[in-house]
Amino acid sequence: MIPNTVKKIGGTRLILGIGIGLVLIIIGGALFSAYTLRESTREEWSQEIENLTLIIAEQASQTLFSANVAMDSMYETIKTAHPKDEKDFVQFASQAGLHNLLQDRIRANPIIDVATLIGNNGEVLNFSRSFPPPEINVADSDFFKWHQTHKSNDLFYSRPVLSKASNQWIFFLSRRINGANGEFLGVLSVAISSEVFSKFYEKISGNLGFNSSVSLYRDDLTLMSRWPFTEQLLGEQNLSSSTKKIIVDKKLSHGVLITNSPRFSDENPTNYRMAAAREVPRYPFIVTVVITEDLYLANWYRSIRWIWAATSFSMSLIALSIILLLKANEKINLEFSERELAQSALKDAHEKLEIRVQERTAELTREISIRQQAQEELFRVNKRISEVSHRAGMAEVANSVLHNIGNVLNSINVSISQMKNQLKNTPLLSLTKVSDLINNQKANLSNFLTQDEKGRQLPQLITMLSNQWETEHKSLINETDRLNSSIQHVNDIISKQQSFSGQLGINETFKVAELIQSVLDLHLSTFGHSSIEVTLENDPELTWTGDKNKLSQIILNLITNATESLAASNTKDRLFKISSHGTGNGLVELRIIDNGVGIKPEVLTKLFSYGFTTKQYGHGFGLHASAIAANEMGGTLRAYSDGEGLGATFILTLPNHSKEIYT
Repeated sequence: MIPNTVKKIGGTRLILGIGIGLVLIIIGGALFSAYTLRESTREEWSQEIENLTLIIAEQASQTLFSANVAMDSMYETIKTAHPKDEKDFVQFASQAGLHNLLQDRIRANPIIDVATLIGNNGEVLNFSRSFPPPEINVADSDFFKWHQTHKSNDLFYSRPVLSKASNQWIFFLSRRINGANGEFLGVLSVAISSEVFSKFYEKISGNLGFNSSVSLYRDDLTLMSRWPFTEQLLGEQNLSSSTKKIIVDKKLSHGVLITNSPRFSDENPTNYRMAAAREVPRYPFIVTVVITEDLYLANWYRSIRWIWAATSFSMSLIALSIILLLKANEKINLEFSERELAQSALKDAHEKLEIRVQERTAELTREISIRQQAQEELFRVNKRISEVSHRAGMAEVANSVLHNIGNVLNSINVSISQMKNQLKNTPLLSLTKVSDLINNQKANLSNFLTQDEKGRQLPQLITMLSNQWETEHKSLINETDRLNSSIQHVNDIISKQQSFSGQLGINETFKVAELIQSVLDLHLSTFGHSSIEVTLENDPELTWTGDKNKLSQIILNLITNATESLAASNTKDRLFKISSHGTGNGLVELRIIDNGVGIKPEVLTKLFSYGFTTKQYGHGFGLHASAIAANEMGGTLRAYSDGEGLGATFILTLPNHSKEIYT
C-alpha cells in the first residue's frame, strides 16, 4: 500500500502543477494580448487624431491667409492715400467711397464679419455694415490698447468678444495706422467669426463621441473657438491644458499625449483622455483635438471581453480536466498506462495552447509589418508630391518654350515655302530650252545667231536669265541666313529652358536683372507677335541669394499672366513693364505692370486662393503656388488693379540676404 500511496500523491501534484502552469500561461497570454492590443489601439488613434489636427491646422492657416489677404488689400489702399496727420486721416477715413471699398473687400470673403476703421481716440470712423457708422468707441478693447503702446504695424489677433450687431462671437485681426512721423492715427480691423471655425470642427469631428472636443487657441493659450461651442470659455487662458504640455513645455510643433488631469471645461480628474495639439503654419495659433478613453478604447474593450471570455472558457476546461484527471487518478492509481495516457492528453492540450499563442504572436508581427509598410508608403507619397510640385512649375517653363519654338518654326516654314515657290516658278527653268536650241544649231550656229529671228534674241535671253539667276541667288542666300538665325533662336530658347531645370531648395547668389532677362527671352516671340512694347527698369548690380529656380518660376508665371492679359485686351498701345530694385530696409522688390484687361475688385480678393481662376481652361494653381512660394522664401506677393480694362500691377517683395556684391 505504501508504494501506491506514493504514486498517488506524486500524480496529484503533477496534475495540479501542470494545471496551474496552464492557467498561468493562459492568463499571461491574455494579459500580453490585452496589453499589446491596447498599445496598438492607442497608437492607431494617436495617428488618427494627429492627422486630424493636420487637416484642422491647414484649414485654419488657409482661413487666416484669406483674411490676411483682405486685410493687406485694405491696408495698402489706406497706405497709398498717405495720411499725414490725425485730421488728414479722419477726413480720408470718413468718406463714403471708403465704406464701399470696405464692403467690396469683405463681400467675397464669407469668414469676415465686419471691417472697421478706428480713430486714435477709439471712435469708429468707417464701418462696412453701414454708412455713416454708428457711434461706437472701442478704446477699451484689447487690440486697440495693444496698438496704442506698440508703434509697429504688425498684425494683432484679439480675444473673442460677443458682437452686439450680429450676436456672434468674433475676434479681430488689426493693424496700426501711422502718420508721416510715426504718430498713432488709428487702427484698421477685420472681424472673423469664431463660430465659423466651430461649425467646421463639428462637420469633420462630429463622430468623435461624447466629451470629445476640438479647440483653436492663440499662442498664449487663449481659447479662440471650440466645438462643442462653449461661450463661457471663449477668451479664457487654459494654462493647465494638454496643449501647454505639448507645445509650450515640450517645445514641440505637434504631438499627442494621454492624461487624466482636470479638463478646462470639466473638473473631473479621473477622466482619461487622448489629446493632440499642432501649431498652425505661419500664424500664432494652435489647434487641439481631445477624445475620451471611451472612444479610443471602444474597440479594445470589445476585444478584451472576447479575450477574457476565451480565457475563462479555457480555464474552465482546464479545471474540469484537472477534476476528471484527479478522479481518474484515484480510481486507476495502480494502472500506470492509463495515467500516461492522461498525461499525454494534458501535454497535447498544452501544445495546442502554445500554438494558439504563436499564431497570435505571428498576427501581431504581421500587423506591425503592415504599419511599417504604410509609413514607408507615406514617405514615398510625400516625396512624390514634392516632385509633382516641382514639375508643375517646370511645366510652365516648358509651355513657354514650346510656344516660342512654335513661333520660330512658323517663320522657318514661311522661309522654306518662299524658297520652294521661288525654285518652282523660276524663269531659269528655260535654260534647258536654250541649251537644246544651241545644240540643235551647232552646225550653223553663227548664221543662226545673226540671221534667224530666234537666234538674234538668244543673247538678250541669256542676259536676262543671268540677271534673274543673280537676283534669285541673293534672295536664296538671304532666306538661308534667316533659316540659320531661326534655328539659332531655337537653340537659344532650349538653352534658356535648360538653365531653369535645376532642383528646388538650392540657394544661389545671382544678379536679379540677368534672371529677369533670361525669363523674358522665353517670351520674345510672344511680345513680337502681339505688338507688346516692353520696358525694363532693373538695377544691373542688384544681387539676391536664394532659390533661383523657385524665383524664376514665380517671375515666369507673372509674365505669362501679363502677356495673356495684354493679348486679350483691345488696347492699341500694349505696354508691359518690369522693374527691380533694392529698398532701404533690406528688401528686394520686383514690379510687373501691364495695361491689359485688368482685375475686377471682387476678383482681386480671391486672386491667390487655391483653385480660383478666371481663365476658361485655367487650373487655379499658378498664382496660389506663386504666393505660397513667396511666403516660403520669407516674402510676399501682392496684386493691384484700378478695375476692369485698367491693367494690373503685381509686386513681389523678398528679404535680401545676399552678402556677395558684384563689381
